[in-house]
Amino acid sequence: MRVMVEKILAQYGTDMVVTGSAGSKTVRGFFRAVNSKSWQSMESEATLLGEISRGQYAYIGPMSAGVREGDTLTLGDRTYLFRRVEPYYYRNQAVYQWGLCVEKGVNDTWGSQS
Repeated sequence: MRVMVEKILAQYGTDMVVTGSAGSKTVRGFFRAVNSKSWQSMESEATLLGEISRGQYAYIGPMSAGVREGDTLTLGDRTYLFRRVEPYYYRNQAVYQWGLCVEKGVNDTWGSQS
């Protein structure tokens, strides 16, 4: 299953640069805004994730990217900060990583006390 997901990401994904403590690397994955329509889907499917504020972006990428919370993602001329990163498991095997991001400098105080 992991090989199949990696092929899908390689064929249909978008190039983006992930930067962390180990340096920068280009990965192929999916990245999209969590808008009102997808928000309704996430609310009904992902209630155990806790509160997910609007203005965030969903990421799906290969396990080999090794993304961690606090890393950044650059796509075009914008940079995003990973606030949450988790592996997705299928039959006890980590198949891909998903994450929630906020735009750096815009919403990067997400989760802090106001």
